[in-house]
Amino acid sequence: MLENIKVSELPSVYLLEKDRLPNCAAIYFVFDSKGQIIYIGRTINLVERWKAHHRFNQLKRFNRKNTLSISWLTCSSDIENLSNLENEFIKLYKPPLNWSKVVVPIRKITPAETALQQSLQQLAKFNFMIVGFDPISDGEPPTIYLVYPVYGMKGLSGSIRIALKKINKKASFLKWKEYKTYPKSSGKFGFWETEYNGLRIDLSPFDSLLHGTFKPSDYSWNRTYGI
Repeated sequence: MLENIKVSELPSVYLLEKDRLPNCAAIYFVFDSKGQIIYIGRTINLVERWKAHHRFNQLKRFNRKNTLSISWLTCSSDIENLSNLENEFIKLYKPPLNWSKVVVPIRKITPAETALQQSLQQLAKFNFMIVGFDPISDGEPPTIYLVYPVYGMKGLSGSIRIALKKINKKASFLKWKEYKTYPKSSGKFGFWETEYNGLRIDLSPFDSLLHGTFKPSDYSWNRTYGI
């Protein structure tokens, strides 16, 4: 299990001492001064990778006020294995710079709680509602269910999509994923999810909000939504 690998105890060097990195195949982790992983990558030769890393100038700017370090987990040089392992680590730690553009100057990392607050502030403009909470079951994280109104074949899905993608552009550990989208002929309504502090948040379209007939019992927990 990746969770059992203590990445904070891996060998490391400061970003500006990257020439001291070994020439091994590895998964590497960029840490900030608070010990948070802000970027993850893979390579078959660590020191050569960092001689001309496409993120170095971006990270160097960030390093001026927040000392960064590079840690690494030595691996086999099998490309497929490295790629799979990198993807699993990214999925586990959600490093914010892995979703940011290289050309954008990064001056700070937006805390996950701030990004969540900003998300909820944006969603409040679209009259979303909290409809329930599902505790831990079958190994899945506890989930808070949110819904937003649907106007027949029209709705607020496009506006919500724009708002959440704007949140996703921030360098933050919190990211929204559109895990399901109805086809355009059915309204192109989006279903979204994110995770915060071990809690899953689910946002889905629901038409009964508009007609004053909504009751929490109307909401289907198995995601068979009656739109």
